[in-house]
Amino acid sequence: MMMKKWEIDNKQLNRKCLDEVIARVQDINDPDQVGIIAAQDIIDIVMENLAPVIYNKGVNDSKKLTLAKLSDLESEIDLLRQYHE
Repeated sequence: MMMKKWEIDNKQLNRKCLDEVIARVQDINDPDQVGIIAAQDIIDIVMENLAPVIYNKGVNDSKKLTLAKLSDLESEIDLLRQYHE
């Protein structure tokens, strides 16, 4: 199964977030009228549970990219060396 962009590797945390959202939605008396407060609660649940994981994933991705670019730059600088006999 392909991982969605928003999915995280931590299945337990993913399940906790889903369970909290489901519980909050089930608390709504009229499911056709999800109000601003309920919607904000759902956003808060997602942010509290998943935002740190998503943020850290972004930091790790940018670290990988930066290290790859640094390696490329190092190779290009090495090509500029002049050798004397």
